[in-house]
Amino acid sequence: MNDIEQLITDEKYNLELKEQVNFGEPKKYLKAISSFANGYDIGYLIFGIEDGTKKIVGVKNIKKSYEEVANRIKTRIEPSIIPTIDIVNIQGKDLIVVKVIPGQHTPYYYVNKGTRTAYIRKGDQDCETNSTELNELILRGKNLGWDEQVSDYVYKDFTFEHLKKYFADIKDYKIEKEDLESFGLLDGERLTNAALLYSDQNPVVGSFISCTRWDGLDKLSAKDDIEYYGSILEQIDNSMEFIKKHMSNGWVKEGGKLARRTIPEYDLDAMREAIINSEAHRSYLMRGTNVELAFFDDRIEIVSCGTIGNGKTLEELLKRPTSQRRNQLVCDIFSRLDFMERRGSGIKKILLAYENDEKKPKFETVGDLFIVTFYSRLYKDNSKNVDVNTKNVDAIVENVDEKEKNVDVSIILEDIKQKYPKLRKNYINIIEIIYKNNNVTQEEIALKLGKSKNSIYRNLKVLRDLEIIERIGPDKKGIWIVK
Repeated sequence: MNDIEQLITDEKYNLELKEQVNFGEPKKYLKAISSFANGYDIGYLIFGIEDGTKKIVGVKNIKKSYEEVANRIKTRIEPSIIPTIDIVNIQGKDLIVVKVIPGQHTPYYYVNKGTRTAYIRKGDQDCETNSTELNELILRGKNLGWDEQVSDYVYKDFTFEHLKKYFADIKDYKIEKEDLESFGLLDGERLTNAALLYSDQNPVVGSFISCTRWDGLDKLSAKDDIEYYGSILEQIDNSMEFIKKHMSNGWVKEGGKLARRTIPEYDLDAMREAIINSEAHRSYLMRGTNVELAFFDDRIEIVSCGTIGNGKTLEELLKRPTSQRRNQLVCDIFSRLDFMERRGSGIKKILLAYENDEKKPKFETVGDLFIVTFYSRLYKDNSKNVDVNTKNVDAIVENVDEKEKNVDVSIILEDIKQKYPKLRKNYINIIEIIYKNNNVTQEEIALKLGKSKNSIYRNLKVLRDLEIIERIGPDKKGIWIVK
């Protein structure tokens, strides 16, 4: 089997098959040429094969058909492209094979009677671009992302306290104006769109997260409803606090052990990853659309706007997650803060966190929306081998696994130091105090370390945001857990 036969038999999204060259309706195949030129991977348009059966039938009047295809591509696609067009003989039948390499000057339009239409590939379909997709292609053709564009806002009118605090707490690094320039957030005195998102004022329309705790399984009655604005870092912090406020923690009694183990209703690491991804990869060109976090009795849905963005189907994305980034500068700052990895493994992390769960997170696309759904581990518990109680925090305290108590604290601290090499010593000291006494209060920690209560409060918040520690139960009678 030669390369063309292999290509025909493979189920590839970047392959278009046509039985014959349609002289009267070139649009039927020129849409594919536009899509491939606007895409991310090489596309093939092959004439002489039945689309459904993939039966090789050959092209009639091969010379005239070849000239027709070459001429139509030359005159009906703008800006011009130079695809490879070959006549290939397979099984004694002549085929026309058009190979299109993605262009650098997007968008590429199909032109007819004064109209210009750009197409993109969605799965195995060639779809006309909407205004958002077209704008993204225009920016891509300029080798520029939306977040890299320079705005009319100037540096003196904005502050970056939240961004500075994160760099100080996580990287032990003090951000100055010149750092913002080196990060691509400043162009002289003007802010890029990415800088606006990270600023404390964040004036970008639609850049907020709405969080709702719904009563039941549907959007009928809300128990709690709030919108978080400001720096996207602050939005992520507040959204995680909203989740922690409303989620439950149960416990399980296993085998013959007397000890009980805490079950968080949701994996907070995976949840944080999904929220970060929603801020990092959403389309800010879709004005008036915000990230939505909907908390139901049985699930949490995180909805962001923007298609996958690299021309792949959802199935292909889940099978082989890619690091194609819609907002390069936004992702770069997240990477510097260890929020996400540069190679793009967010979906993998989410799936890995739930690899042992019966109900896996669900990813879906609906129109221009990307939705991630997490299912409650405690709702109508259907496990036959566990005993779940979401209220009895005292039982958790009284029945802590003795093996956990006897783990050398130095091992725990060394693991944390390796994962967070820039974590300052006072944070390590706080972790050690909490590990040795999970009932310790903020006042007691402050007294032990000779720090103010407010300082310890901020330190604890950072450790909780990093998911290093967790608070179980109410403020006065709850406990600390080193995760």
